[in-house]
Amino acid sequence: MLKGLIRVLDWEQMTLLHAGILRVLETTGLQIRGEFLLHALADAGCRVDFRQRRAWFRPDFVEKQIAAQAGRYRLVRSSLWYPHCRSMPEQDVAWPDDFVVDFGHGAPWYADYAQNRYRPATLQDQLEMIRLGNALPEVKAVNAPFICSDFDPRLETIESARALILNTGKPGWVGTSCGREVKYLAELAALATDGRPSVLRSQPPFFVHAYCTTSPLKLGPRSCEVLEQALPYRFPVNFASMPIMGSTTPVTPAGSVVVAGAEILGAITAASLLAPDAFFYSTSITGEMDMKTTRVCYSTPAAVLTDAALHQLFRARYGLVHCVEPAYIEAKAPGLQASFMRIFRQLALGCTASLSLPIGLLDNGSAFSPVQAMLDLDTNRALYGFARGLEVNEDTMALNLINDLGFCERGSYLESEHTLEHFRSVLWDPLFLERRYRAESEGLRGADEPLLRKADCGWRELVASSAAGYEREPGFRAEVERIVEAARRELLTAPA
Repeated sequence: MLKGLIRVLDWEQMTLLHAGILRVLETTGLQIRGEFLLHALADAGCRVDFRQRRAWFRPDFVEKQIAAQAGRYRLVRSSLWYPHCRSMPEQDVAWPDDFVVDFGHGAPWYADYAQNRYRPATLQDQLEMIRLGNALPEVKAVNAPFICSDFDPRLETIESARALILNTGKPGWVGTSCGREVKYLAELAALATDGRPSVLRSQPPFFVHAYCTTSPLKLGPRSCEVLEQALPYRFPVNFASMPIMGSTTPVTPAGSVVVAGAEILGAITAASLLAPDAFFYSTSITGEMDMKTTRVCYSTPAAVLTDAALHQLFRARYGLVHCVEPAYIEAKAPGLQASFMRIFRQLALGCTASLSLPIGLLDNGSAFSPVQAMLDLDTNRALYGFARGLEVNEDTMALNLINDLGFCERGSYLESEHTLEHFRSVLWDPLFLERRYRAESEGLRGADEPLLRKADCGWRELVASSAAGYEREPGFRAEVERIVEAARRELLTAPA
């Protein structure tokens, strides 16, 4: 793998940012909409205003709680699920251990290329995309591709979890913002992992919640509700900030780092009082406000620098894994703009933080496109091929072959056994990107259309080839149905 890390912060800058974060926590504090966290902080000697649901943090207290978590959790993820790197390297970027792509982000919209429109995702769409993820060997965890419109919102998470566990042997996460769902997701996670404690404590399927803070300086009621129910299971805790520069945080990267850092450190400080043995990590997905359109944009230099700075601060100063997510891009349609924005974010974060390899997400995480997913597979193969670096030994230098062929007067490298042995592992072979010679009859307009049609056919062929689906044995299916039926009886009594 490639070595090295482009540093966006030196130690003096980290020291200033750390001091700024502690000052904000001490003088401004956090608004926390969870009584259980406020009571824990009050019991620990923090100043708490229960009426305003506000807490202030002493600097020495924050540093003590954070120091107790340093170095405990080492798995590097994209923002939510599959750990693409098993341990954060000391001085290098966290490149994927193997070629693994992130699949499924619980998007509410299906970017349907064939119909040329965005539309709500149906159960059939959900099942097709699960089969697509199951058919791709690069996908190690199939996360819920969509928020499915066919289900009652009160039961959508559980029904999507059911669809995952019954249709793939590599189930990932489904998103929840309801504390009442936690126990059912925990049961499904235990069923999928045969109840193995080490897996459930470090990377449980179905339940991997990002406890999103709300900038500026709030931990909202839904995150607190889910956290309160999840802590007893000791699932890993991921506090995630999504600062919007110039809107919910200062417009400068440094100011946004201070706000997001205060949210995350304050939340970890509070939660670790109740579950010091849980694993804690964090995430940021920074955007900036486009002052012309008010559109939130993620594929920008300042937004990426903010995420990279948070990653390096948390990694070097606190010993905590801080994840970044290159999947969020503002492009709305599959094609050139989406590919450029994704690659820019991936390469920039891949030089400064870590490189995860997402596929298919559009419109700031709100839509999934299987066509874009196929194109992203091609570009991600190139990125991973670059990340692997080069191997130097007697075989790869091919000195004997160079001497044997000389000036290629009696043969060529194209004909050699050495080329036959190595070309598949060394050369980039995109499945969809166009690389044939230009034909004189071709024009310049609409050149991407054949590529998009080829990608659309590609994912459909993969789904068709796995149309039989993934079969679970009857006893397993019966236990899933028992859990889901219990969830239906409870959750459908709640208002939509």
